[in-house]
Amino acid sequence: LADDGPYSKGSKDSGGMDAALVSRRQSIPEEFRGVTIVELIKKEGSTLGLTISGGTDKDGKPRVSNLRPGGLAARSDQLNVGDYIKSVNGINLTKLRHDEIISLLKNVGERVVLEVEYELPPAVPESSAGIIPKTIEVSLYKEGNSFGFVLRGGAHEDWHKSRPLVLTYVRPGGPADREGSLKIGDRLLSVDGIPLHSMTHADALNILRQCSQEALFQIEYDVTIMDTVANASGPLLVEIAKTPGSTLGITLTTTTHRNKQVIVIDKIKPASVVDRCGALHVGDHILSIDGTSTEHCSLLEATQLLAATSENVKLEILPVHQSRLPLKPPETVKVQKSDHHHCWDPCVNYCHTHHPGHCKTPTWNQTSGQDYCKSLVAATFSSPTMNAQGFPCQNSNTLPRSSHPMSPRTTMLRRRQKKKEHKSSLSLASSTVGPGGQIVHTETTEVVLRGDPLNGFGLQLQGGIFATETLSSPPLVRFIEPDSPAERCGLLQVGDRVLSINGIATEDGTMEEANQLLRDAALTNKVVLEIEFDVAESVIPSSGTFHVKLPKKRGVELGITIS
Repeated sequence: LADDGPYSKGSKDSGGMDAALVSRRQSIPEEFRGVTIVELIKKEGSTLGLTISGGTDKDGKPRVSNLRPGGLAARSDQLNVGDYIKSVNGINLTKLRHDEIISLLKNVGERVVLEVEYELPPAVPESSAGIIPKTIEVSLYKEGNSFGFVLRGGAHEDWHKSRPLVLTYVRPGGPADREGSLKIGDRLLSVDGIPLHSMTHADALNILRQCSQEALFQIEYDVTIMDTVANASGPLLVEIAKTPGSTLGITLTTTTHRNKQVIVIDKIKPASVVDRCGALHVGDHILSIDGTSTEHCSLLEATQLLAATSENVKLEILPVHQSRLPLKPPETVKVQKSDHHHCWDPCVNYCHTHHPGHCKTPTWNQTSGQDYCKSLVAATFSSPTMNAQGFPCQNSNTLPRSSHPMSPRTTMLRRRQKKKEHKSSLSLASSTVGPGGQIVHTETTEVVLRGDPLNGFGLQLQGGIFATETLSSPPLVRFIEPDSPAERCGLLQVGDRVLSINGIATEDGTMEEANQLLRDAALTNKVVLEIEFDVAESVIPSSGTFHVKLPKKRGVELGITIS
């Protein structure tokens, strides 16, 4: 392999974390430096999925500049972009050139032990004005040896270095991300009833490795105290910035106020964007959603309006404690975007505010070039998806499907005999209430991809907990590689359901079999996929001028023809 191979800074792999985001500091100050040992076991002929920059002839100490999505290093949930690699299998990298480091990583054996230096999360002050901690218990299923998050901090013999055990990264598509409650910056207090507050980082990781397939985590997170809301003397205009595609985490209901039916907040999901921002409370009246009055809206229409909001949501509310008083003109509260990030995130800075709109960033952090932080309080996070009853959905892009129990002994031969006749015409299902409470209908279409045996089709699937378990629902598209046949076709999105591969249904098979079908198809340079996806049915007036914003990738068509 050449120097621009899988471990070199010039690698094409990009796991959503650009190397340019990595701190350019050549070393971490001693008082902020943490050390951890990462052990990876790789198969012969495979790579770690790790890109390293630096070396004596390059720009400083060797560090992780990229983790390939789906790669061994990323799935280990032990590394962050920006971590410094001090040694590999006991060999110190300090005096090695970049090409020597790359050669060492390429030729290392199946067992790889990395000594890693990282920047400690900040020490949490005893109390912060305007912030209160809350706790939540979250049940997660283990995937491999981890639960889908990177943990840093812990007790240290030097008390100046002792930190809470902080989540510094939540892996997209992993167990924690699918559950939806855990966010970067949350603190891990206990696992299965075992308190972790006095444990070192290494001891905490051992506890995580030793616990069973399903574990109960006690998590501490921050909630902002909004004085403006508490002191409000009338309606408020609340603006919340959230991650695109996420939900706020509230469920609406109706009640009668002054002989009129009004829309009120019925439930707020713990640890959701709304819960963390502290601006909304159960019982608040929703007077308007993004400028549309709810006065004549049914509950379904209001829920639909809420689900159709963009990343900046404007809600006019009457706080619950004001609902019995005469209405006054609305004041304004902004839970706004911040360009700062968590200082324990190696890529970004942390915005810890006492008052909306005023950010304070630790001086020992570099400024990030990208905006991951979408909310003042719920920074970088994607809030959990809620269904119509207010319960969390495990897969945010998947509608509930009827499951038919199948024997694990179902063979590929039997499934080939059950081959369906797939048509290329689009089929339309009836409307239903989908994730987030929005009205959607499902459609299916046939997609033909042409790839090659070396690079495949650029499609990664996810489904189930184990690769060998029988799937009760079709696998999802987890990741689409840039500039791959899957991306260039312009018809696939992350979250789409793959119903069949070359006419063979996926639902009664395993993830291992689905991946094997894709590998077999790559040998013939062609695959035919039957895809199911959701189409939102927006509530819009029947006439007027509308502004429609569509995200578009370079080289991918919008899919419309103008005549």
